[in-house]
Amino acid sequence: MAVKKVLYVDACVNRDTSRTERLAQALLERLDGPDVEIETLVLEDEKSLLPLTGELSNERMTWSKAGDFDHPVFDYAKQFAEVDEVVFAAPYWDFSFPALLKIYFELLCAQGVTFVYSPEGIPTGMCNAKRAYFVTTVGGYSGDWDYGYDQVKALCQLYFGIEDVRCFRAEGLDIITNDPEAIMTEALEELARAQL
Repeated sequence: MAVKKVLYVDACVNRDTSRTERLAQALLERLDGPDVEIETLVLEDEKSLLPLTGELSNERMTWSKAGDFDHPVFDYAKQFAEVDEVVFAAPYWDFSFPALLKIYFELLCAQGVTFVYSPEGIPTGMCNAKRAYFVTTVGGYSGDWDYGYDQVKALCQLYFGIEDVRCFRAEGLDIITNDPEAIMTEALEELARAQL
């Protein structure tokens, strides 16, 4: 039987106390199994995770057009394109997620590796993954203002060809009248019941 490759993209901060990390680890435990290989990418530890400058962006486009994907700027995209499932974990941060995850997504959007444009200019995904998960925790309530999940879903579906994108979240954790542990317990129980 083939091994299922799962990529865990950890954009959590304060990982020792991160509630997002706690929720993500519960999801990873559910996804794990004898024929599953989970690779963890901790964005805070990635020294090569740098924003695209104008010069590097132009060079990347030149290499992409030439079909030359040997430069390290394509490494994250090549890794991402090969996995079967992906888990993104990031706290709700200024209506979205921490900047390191945005930089990571910029590097994933590599034409010729994770997607190509059709003759009509429509992006077509090239990734193997059939499912992506986004795990997040919110101190307050995001309501209609969760641009982080919206962006993850849009990129996965429109650029990478990953149609099945799911979100697990816990909200209201820092509201003084709320019980954060009860909220986390409820979120963990919901995750445990979810069909994966």
